[in-house]
Amino acid sequence: MRNFRVIKDGMDVAALALAVAMEPSRWDADTFLRKYPQGPFGDTDTIMLRFPEIATGLTDEQIELYKQNLLPGYDQHESICWPAWDQLPQAHGFVFDLAQFTRATRIGRVMINRIKPGGRIFRHADTPEHVRYWRRFHLVLQGQPGAVIYCGEESDGSKDEAMQMLTGRLFWFANNLEHEVRNESSIDRISMVIDLHCPNGSASE
Repeated sequence: MRNFRVIKDGMDVAALALAVAMEPSRWDADTFLRKYPQGPFGDTDTIMLRFPEIATGLTDEQIELYKQNLLPGYDQHESICWPAWDQLPQAHGFVFDLAQFTRATRIGRVMINRIKPGGRIFRHADTPEHVRYWRRFHLVLQGQPGAVIYCGEESDGSKDEAMQMLTGRLFWFANNLEHEVRNESSIDRISMVIDLHCPNGSASE
């Protein structure tokens, strides 16, 4: 496949998955992505571990400048540690080990996303400035056959590649292309998103 690359299957994610399960209130701590206007994440709950400071009160023109990283006083690439980062130290090793493996020079967003059975992340491509700078990885904390990510060049999905999001699978995917997730399994699909700046492109070669 061209749009996905499995780095490792069968990773031991039990400790992190347990820590997430034992404190369900973390899913309600932030609803920024789920409630983002016209965003694709209406069916998604998110625990923010690392994320940029959320800019509020911007005009439409300022939002467009922000997306291009041209808004004075804001750096959309600068993520900060949210409280969940310290509350979930079980995540740290996965993030740091992957950064070392890819020779990354900067760690960006780290989020844990949950999609209920029958839910989906609707089709979209990430913003050009974000994908220019970052490479995106997933570590699946809980997933059964039927939880599938699709990715391809055509907006109608006609040329999509598909990957099962199975527990313990670590992979890279080309989030500059149109993509979506459908959870047609019987359990929640829970996955940790890790964005890394990899100047040498080692993640996608």
